Order: sequence, then C-alpha cells, then structure tokens
Amino acid sequence: MNHSEIYLVAGATGNVGGEIVTQLLAAGKSVRVLVRDPAKAAARWGDRVQVVVGDLAKPATSAGTFTGIAGAFLLNRGLESESLDAFLAEAKAAGVLRIVFLSTLLAGDPSSEIGQIHKAQEDAIRASGLAGKFLRPGGFMTNSYQWIPSIKAEGVVYNPMGSGRSAPVSPEDIAAIAVKALTSPGAEEAIYEITGGELLSVPEQAEILAGILGRELRCVDIPSATAVENLRRAGTPAHVAEAVGRSFDAIREGRGVVIRDTVEKELRRPPQTYAAWARRNASRFA
Repeated sequence: MNHSEIYLVAGATGNVGGEIVTQLLAAGKSVRVLVRDPAKAAARWGDRVQVVVGDLAKPATSAGTFTGIAGAFLLNRGLESESLDAFLAEAKAAGVLRIVFLSTLLAGDPSSEIGQIHKAQEDAIRASGLAGKFLRPGGFMTNSYQWIPSIKAEGVVYNPMGSGRSAPVSPEDIAAIAVKALTSPGAEEAIYEITGGELLSVPEQAEILAGILGRELRCVDIPSATAVENLRRAGTPAHVAEAVGRSFDAIREGRGVVIRDTVEKELRRPPQTYAAWARRNASRFA
C-alpha cells in the first residue's frame, strides 16, 4: 500500500465525511476512517476502508491512527481546545502533511459566536505548524433533514428564518472541494468559502420539495427561541443551540444573502441545485 495515498477521515458516517470517503475511494485512494461506531462504517464500506475506533472529542487516539497518513479531514464535533491540540500534536509527530478542517462561513464574521468557535479551532491548526486547508461552507442542503419528522407527521415545515434567504450547498460539493484540498500537493494555507449558487428562503425550499414529493407542504413560522429549545431537546449543547439561534435571526434579518463562486473555480462546474439534491434524496422525506 502506498502510504502517500492514505487519507484519514473523521466523522466518516456524517453527511460530508461520508461523501469524502466515497469520493476518495472512487479516485482510487486508500482511506482510514476515525469513527465511534465501527458497525456503521462496515455497513457502508465493508473492507474497502481501514477503521480506527475513536472520538475527536477525546484526546487519546488509537495507536497507529496517523501512521502513513498524508492528510486528515477534521470537523468540529464537540471539540474542546485541549482535545484538538492533542490530536494535532499526534498528527504532526506522525508526519501528516495537511489538515482539511470543516469550519463555517461565519468564521469570517467577528460578531458571530458560532463563527468564532470555529475560528478558534482554525487558529489552533495554524498554531500547530500543520498546513491548514479551511472549508467555510454556508448552510447545508441536508439541514432540510430536520424537517423529516414534521413532514411525515403533519405535512409541515417549521421555519425560524422567515423569508430570509441564503444559498444552501450540497455535501457532495463540499466534499469534492475537501478531496481536492486533501490530495493536492502544497503546504500553503487555503480558505474556501463555499455556498450554493441560488438564494432560497425556507418557504421556497419547501415549495421545491413539495413539488418533488407530489404533496402539499405547509410552512409555519416559529420564533428562533422555539427552534433553539428544539435543538437543546435533541441533544445540542445549550451554548451551541443559542449560537445557532442567532444565526437563524441573522438570516431572518437578511444577513445570509451571500453567494461565493468557489465551487465553479475549484470544480469547474456549477454548484448542485437544491432541486437536484432534493430529487436524489426524496425517499427520505416520503
């Protein structure tokens, strides 16, 4: 096995991480996944990936996690600074060439609490001396999965963002840029601000989804405080839920109207549309 082509993917069973693994395998790369649940990885990829059981939020990783790794994909999943520092120290000691980190578009906004949580982790990677490639996507199209229970039960999409628009991006597009950043030579820092190519409100997304599902969906406005409470009940840490609530308010107030051409520049094609993504994932909502 060619060590220069082994890539470590944390959060490999998530929407973005899973797509990164799939795209790396399709490109003929060897992949090691860092997962909490090895059964999920085995069910999805069988013996096509090397599996390491571990948790980014806990500093001690399994022996050999970084052996022969050319690049690692990391994300913010309950990471405390001590855990990240320990993880980065292990990676550096093992000779990892680059870290691709899933940050947020809000990392460039000093007034955004959730943005600054990610920015602090970006800065820890910079301070480690490892080559950092920072993915800063806007809202994910997969955020629509949060509507599945209410769509199935009531035919309703609950909306804390009013008529505010943003440019949601597909995990496949984020992953394709991540794969390029992971596998391209070069040790210089890079920041990729990633959005979709169309500005859509939640009611507009719901209307597109309704047309694809062939059923009526009602969009019901709710206060951001209600959405925050729902996130907390679902297990999101309180401070993160509150920060997400403030990002909902920002979109409601018209501060989410941002489109970047990073997908076109990096991938030489337009970003995936919300309608195309929804068609491919319609069975989840049915």
